[in-house]
Amino acid sequence: MADRGRGRGRGGGDRGRGGGDRGRGGGDRGRGGGDRGRGGGDFRGGGPPRGDFRGAPRGDFRGRGGDRGRGRGGGGFQDIPAGPTVTLPAYTSNAVTIASNVQAVGVKRPSFGISGKTIVIQTNNFVCSIPDKVIYHYDISFPGRDVAMGPKVTMKIIREMQTQVAPDVFDPKGVYDGRANFYSTHPFSFGDAHEYTVPFEGKDYQVRIKKAATYNPETLTELIMGAKSQEDNNLAVLNACNVAVRMEPVSRYPFNTRSFYTENERRNIGRGIEIWRGYFQSVRPAIGKMVVNVDISTGTFYQEGPLADLCTAYLRRQGANVLTSSLSPRDRNNLLKFIRNLKVLTNYSKGKVQPKGKGKAETSRGGGGPNIRPIRDLSRRGADEETFTDNDGVVKTVAQYFAILLGRSLANPKQLCVRLGKQALVPIELCTVVRGQLMRKQVPQDLTSQVVEFSTMRPQARLQSIMNGLQVMNYGNSAYLQDFGINVETNPMTFNARVLPVPTLQYAGSDIRPEDGQWNMRNRKLYKPATIKGVMVLIYDQRFNDAHAANMMAGLADAARSMGMSGMPNTAPMTRLNPQGNYHQHFVNAATNHKQKIGYMPNLVIVVLPDQNTEIYNSVKHIGDIRVGVATQCIQASKCPREPKPQFFANVCLKINVKLGGINVVPKGPSVEFLNDPNNPTIVVGADVMHPGPGTMDKPSFAAVVANIDSATAKYIATSRAQTSRQEMIDDLEEMMVHVLTKYSAYRKEVEKKSQVYPKRILFYRDGVSEGQFSQVKDIELPAIKRACTRLGIKPAPKITLVIVGKRHHVRFFAKNAGDADRSGNCPAGTVVDREIIHPVEFDFYLQAHGGLLGTSRSAHYNVLHDDYGFKPDELQQLSFALCHVYARATRSVSIVAPVYYADIVCARAKTHYGPDFDPDLSDTATELSGDDRRNAADYISNFQRLHNAMAQYVSHHSVLRPVMLTALGTPELCTSSERKDTRSNGTRITLYTRFRHLFFVIAVYVTKCIFIVVYVSCVTTSLVQVWKWLFRRRALRGQPTIKWPNLRF
Repeated sequence: MADRGRGRGRGGGDRGRGGGDRGRGGGDRGRGGGDRGRGGGDFRGGGPPRGDFRGAPRGDFRGRGGDRGRGRGGGGFQDIPAGPTVTLPAYTSNAVTIASNVQAVGVKRPSFGISGKTIVIQTNNFVCSIPDKVIYHYDISFPGRDVAMGPKVTMKIIREMQTQVAPDVFDPKGVYDGRANFYSTHPFSFGDAHEYTVPFEGKDYQVRIKKAATYNPETLTELIMGAKSQEDNNLAVLNACNVAVRMEPVSRYPFNTRSFYTENERRNIGRGIEIWRGYFQSVRPAIGKMVVNVDISTGTFYQEGPLADLCTAYLRRQGANVLTSSLSPRDRNNLLKFIRNLKVLTNYSKGKVQPKGKGKAETSRGGGGPNIRPIRDLSRRGADEETFTDNDGVVKTVAQYFAILLGRSLANPKQLCVRLGKQALVPIELCTVVRGQLMRKQVPQDLTSQVVEFSTMRPQARLQSIMNGLQVMNYGNSAYLQDFGINVETNPMTFNARVLPVPTLQYAGSDIRPEDGQWNMRNRKLYKPATIKGVMVLIYDQRFNDAHAANMMAGLADAARSMGMSGMPNTAPMTRLNPQGNYHQHFVNAATNHKQKIGYMPNLVIVVLPDQNTEIYNSVKHIGDIRVGVATQCIQASKCPREPKPQFFANVCLKINVKLGGINVVPKGPSVEFLNDPNNPTIVVGADVMHPGPGTMDKPSFAAVVANIDSATAKYIATSRAQTSRQEMIDDLEEMMVHVLTKYSAYRKEVEKKSQVYPKRILFYRDGVSEGQFSQVKDIELPAIKRACTRLGIKPAPKITLVIVGKRHHVRFFAKNAGDADRSGNCPAGTVVDREIIHPVEFDFYLQAHGGLLGTSRSAHYNVLHDDYGFKPDELQQLSFALCHVYARATRSVSIVAPVYYADIVCARAKTHYGPDFDPDLSDTATELSGDDRRNAADYISNFQRLHNAMAQYVSHHSVLRPVMLTALGTPELCTSSERKDTRSNGTRITLYTRFRHLFFVIAVYVTKCIFIVVYVSCVTTSLVQVWKWLFRRRALRGQPTIKWPNLRF
């Protein structure tokens, strides 16, 4: 956010969702934190939705915490030069030095935390000086340009203006962010405004430069010392510093918003895609200092060379006949999506021709020079079939036109053409892909693992790579930084961090304390095991034979019994099915078969899937959650052990238990006293919004809200919505909060038998909000939460604490001493940093709650925006750490608090709310439709299907979050149309016996109410009669006339 406008985004904004480097093509927004199974790298890339069926979940039962990183070497601890060590004697002081008049965007820091063990760490932050000169801010605009130009083009135009058009005026040169902001340390001689004509690539561009403001960097000094609030003025200075730091490398290397990429480390991963190593950099304020955050990143690039080679590589086919009219519509649309906006070079023309008509062949501009333009469309017919009408009214094919222009026939006249600009058609064989073009699109699913492997680096190897990157950035020799007076130290910051005490976890009859962020539940029973009332198995992989299926069921049965679950059979009715077919009918037929063999319907369906088949997976979840209303457990055939493997099956049973209403583990001990206070019931809420992939504007964003309903904060429900594409604020937050608060009160009343049904405190964790949007959250979402409480009549109003959870930042921590690291070389689980590099005013901290798996772990960044309760840092840090241990599908802590983790998964699963008849594929790699077939975001919002009534009543939103209330009606079962059934207003099916039982209960309640009313009326009437008698006697004794009252007799 900081690179746009005039620096109004908060703190430089490298965490922003909206920034260009967040795009999947740029690769900087990787999840990386180890526990999420992404490899710890900086590239999230493409691939299946988060939380899908493939393999073990992020942070799974098996506790893969060892040093098996697939990264690019670098296991041992290398001698990285250390900066001056900050001396903080055991953190005995927690006092802050923030002026009383300073205002914060969120909550002003109350103090520092002091609990935990002290360790020495390094970070990828480098101390830098604040500019020592006044900064002049100018606005840049391009009159006459209705179509916005990208930063890559505008940067080159401004460079031409400063070096060729007016070098005497721009001496020393200013720094430009590629959009509208231009900064200099001295005023220019033209005064307040001027306009230049800049020739560039055969065109003349008008550039208007106008003075906007003047800033004194001294305000930034006051901010970092805690003497001044964060205002537009110091944010603009911060933005100018960011632009100055990035100016030198972006002038020499391919770049996106905050990263640049070099060819020093690159790899061709196939399908016409290369990945390059890059470097991220961002200037940020810290306590008493300014720092530059430097990190490695990964970018995906198009393979340079002939366009035909790129296209055939993407399609994974060879030969001249591939790119012809015989290409299937799906392949054509996928290819068009891949190459749209790709810039190609055409350097073939002999003269200047200007044909006219609906379709035009390519003509040269200026007679023979190289012509670089983006691809807008892909023809459906070959060059020998595509026609146009020239200036003489003659109809020609594109192939005929270029045969005349080139003096030779096309080598492949049947190949398709690309449309450049509005109408120009050029045969594919005459186009060359320009080098160094970032691919700002979703990486194909089958290539994700290669990107992750390239991005993954062990901690000390990563730090060494960052140190190497400083040589590429060459801060010391940057003329721009010298002009601004910014000096960057070359040694990473070294200071003390704290490792929080490990929370205690409670299983049935025993407690356990994790080590290195993981624990072993061998010989332990689940806290509340679920009961399985029938299982049926659907097998879609024909290679998964009967022996494999028998081993699977035996392994599941053994694991379930060892964990305390009952009802898992050693054998179950199995049905083998064709992967192509009517999946809903498969369910119904299999359920009927189960009924005939076993005598009742199952409450669990196990589905064995072929490798990487997201279509079947999404269909199964849609049918189970939306259409039928039954718990489903998908297992990938290739991941299912052919022989009994207790760890794998125990991991699956962890999922099954919560799907059927069980509770795996609950936190206990001092760290969760805030949650366990019986006089102040607390609901913990997690919320997230997920947006469609880069370049996709016709699909919605999905919002999810997840909350606990039990006092132990271990049983969660969820609700989700589709909303306007790329809108971060949650539209229906008020309704969603009403839903979860209602479920919370119902559970406490009906299951836990509590008298205080509504919460007195709400702890709301919000995921995925950029720093520039913090004020929007306070102005839009916080009032929505309060309105929900008001609608439900909750009095007194609950105390609300609103915390932003950030994952997409680039701050990394490295253990300075090998003895302080875990087995993967990462900082240990529970590492917290709330000094040195955090914001000088705001209440924020970094918490690395999980143990390392692959690569370098990423901590979560917590920012407190609103706090009615008044948390102390130690309280909130330890509570958040404890909530990272209640993720139901793992026996290890995860990187973020469980409610936010769940909300993240619910957003990813929201696409299963659409049936295959509405949209066969809602992923970012979906076939692009055109014309009347194209759907827009409004269609998706209006067609978003809610959960099946049975699931809505008894089951929380998705497979990770299961039944919230099991009343006397029991768990819903599969039902075919031939079964006798009934439906209440809430959609819950009731058997004939249950219906009479319910009717009897209703009549009993009604009769009891009637008796109560009669007794009450009788008592009131008797009391009134006694009052009248007393008044009558009193007046008679005084000799006064008796009271006359119609029809009243004593």
